Amino acid sequence: MANRRFNPNKIPADDEVKIWLIERRFTQKILRKREKQNQKRILHEQYINLIASIKKEGKKPSKSEITRSWLPANISYLISCNESPFHLKKLALNAPKNNGYFIVPRRFSIIENPKESFRFLQELTAALVNQLFPKIQVDYSRCEKIDLDTQVLFDIILIDIFAFYKRCNSHPATAPKVKEFNGVKINNIDVNKLLFSVGSPAIHSKNSKVFDDVVRYTLCIHDREINGNPVKIRERKDLDTTKLVDYVLNCLKKLNRSSLSPEKLDDLCTVIGEILINAEEHSTTKYRFSIGYFHEKNVNGKHYGVFRLAILNFGKTIYEKFSDPDCPNKDIVEKMKNLSDHYTKRKYFLPREFEEETLWTLYSLQDGVSSVAQNEYKKRGNGSIHFIESFFNIKGRMTEADTISKMTILSGNTSITFDGIYDITKGMIANEEYKYMTFNQTGKIEDKPDSKYVKSVDHYFPGTLISATILFNEDDIIAEAQNETE
Repeated sequence: MANRRFNPNKIPADDEVKIWLIERRFTQKILRKREKQNQKRILHEQYINLIASIKKEGKKPSKSEITRSWLPANISYLISCNESPFHLKKLALNAPKNNGYFIVPRRFSIIENPKESFRFLQELTAALVNQLFPKIQVDYSRCEKIDLDTQVLFDIILIDIFAFYKRCNSHPATAPKVKEFNGVKINNIDVNKLLFSVGSPAIHSKNSKVFDDVVRYTLCIHDREINGNPVKIRERKDLDTTKLVDYVLNCLKKLNRSSLSPEKLDDLCTVIGEILINAEEHSTTKYRFSIGYFHEKNVNGKHYGVFRLAILNFGKTIYEKFSDPDCPNKDIVEKMKNLSDHYTKRKYFLPREFEEETLWTLYSLQDGVSSVAQNEYKKRGNGSIHFIESFFNIKGRMTEADTISKMTILSGNTSITFDGIYDITKGMIANEEYKYMTFNQTGKIEDKPDSKYVKSVDHYFPGTLISATILFNEDDIIAEAQNETE
């Protein structure tokens, strides 16, 4: 079904939204059924091939052969990418000696607490990949806060590891050594709600719980290999866009904000679709992941909600895409190289603080910048900047300082965080409006950005992650109505 654009002059706003949602949801049901059938067929073929490989020549395959051939795509990439914190050599150096008992950090966040969080993930991955212990327990007794992006990274690793064990279990000769995996001592109420809504218990044990103050968007995984032709890719993107937009609307309903205007809803659909397709196109493993979590709060007479969303992929980082000699958009790469020369002359680059990778990643967020060939896009590459703008517009106005809302882009060794302190700058090029994020007072990309928001980080993320935490306030809709009547 083609993308439906809103025409507020043709149909009343409420009816237009309802018709659009009905059409999209009907399409969802058809595509979901088709995709499940396709997945079952592919899994069956994989199983048949695995059994045949074991029976061939009547000998047991070696451990390295099993690991190389049977590991699913994402964990295989993570342990083979040289820069990845989960590369096999790094896992060997971080092999734990804890008898299979792992303690989750107090703040489990690869953005706010990367050293402890990556170390925990490294050690656990090492134990799982190398099957060091028959029983593994994950202790949450010290954990007070979990970032959604970090938890989903953890769960993606577990998904592939458990799929690997299932494959190994198809024959006695390759039966996995890890027999038990449990999470224990989940004492913190907020941690408990996140885990049993969208985290490990809900994903891996089918032990999900419903909480009155939580709206969940369960982990969405799209495999481009299963639905690889262009028509199916567009269908899947529309399906996931609709699902995510429905989720945002459901979160707003919790705060008595019944709907968005057709224009805002259409804009939200466009930017979400752009982000999803970007994550898909730039993924080396052909997978993209998205997950959401909304927690309603009533504190001291104030009714608000904290909305969290993570979209990620594994593969070449933003910088690696543009620095690749085969990058098709030579014009953009040339501009990046000229900008690097400018920064070098002004001595802006500092090792491990602000490097060329940091600059190129920032430049990639500007309107009209994309690593795809110019003849394949018209004003492509603006998904991230519009995504940030759209969500911060939905969040509405706050009467008090908002220290919660922020969006972070993590790619390779670069971290870029937007919290509204620096506005998006607008300009005109060839009679078209373009938007820029420079993170400085001058609004010029030629001037160095604020190192608090744009920086190099020690821990490499093997792909690209967009992580959003947005504070939605019930009073925003009242403030908007008052502004419109003044």
